[in-house]
Amino acid sequence: MIYLSEQIMKSEFEKYIEKIFKLPEIKNAKVRDVIIDRDNKDNTIKQAFDIGYHDCYSDIDFSIMVRLPKNGSISVDEYMKQLGRFGVNEDTALGWAFVPENHMYRIIFKNGMRYDFGFDFEYVEEDLLNTEIKNGQDNKVYDEIQNDYWPIENINRFWFVQIQALGKLYRKDYLISSHLANMNCNETLVMQMVQRDIKYGTNHHRYGYSEELEYVKYLGKSQYKTDDTTINRISEHIYAAALAYDRLAKEFYPEYKERSSILFEIWDYYHKSRA
Repeated sequence: MIYLSEQIMKSEFEKYIEKIFKLPEIKNAKVRDVIIDRDNKDNTIKQAFDIGYHDCYSDIDFSIMVRLPKNGSISVDEYMKQLGRFGVNEDTALGWAFVPENHMYRIIFKNGMRYDFGFDFEYVEEDLLNTEIKNGQDNKVYDEIQNDYWPIENINRFWFVQIQALGKLYRKDYLISSHLANMNCNETLVMQMVQRDIKYGTNHHRYGYSEELEYVKYLGKSQYKTDDTTINRISEHIYAAALAYDRLAKEFYPEYKERSSILFEIWDYYHKSRA
């Protein structure tokens, strides 16, 4: 059962900052103008959280200052790929997406905590990094079984967008929520098109094959009902996209573990909180 009260979210944020500060190369973390240092974190974590918190749908927008060695033993791009170093993997997170132009990841953990997690860098004489990160061992996420037809990044991004759509929905931004929900339904259609190309060995099809649309099979089955028909309509598409994606992802990754149940746990709390 997921609970996202203000107090629980504050506690989870504190635990996450403490985890990050266990990494020797981290100088500080920052939420807007509040800088959390190792020496003052007990006093500033609460202040930082209060600045970013609005409701249970809130993400926490923060960045970390990383001290990289001047000797160039690891680049900024190489470092940012080591997301497992920050506790992000298939066991802990529902989904995440990288925004390269902002040096930022957008993350939703399975406990319902959302972060916009940015990176800043400075260069120091001391080499604070361990051998594992330099050899790329801190971010093993399906690397060995990557399917070039449907990269893992697509899967992780899809599930983050699902939560993003829900947050917008319950904050009554129906336009963006509907856009995101429809985008993810369309993503399932792209999956089906790729799978059709694999089946027939070509991406040119003069005629189609009367395929069933996978996500349509789940429309009308969402249990998240309200007295607002617009919310209900958007919910149906978010719900249908989730179940269709879980089914189709297994075609690319037979070992894939469904994620919709985690989405629904978070959704349950969102839905109750609306009341």
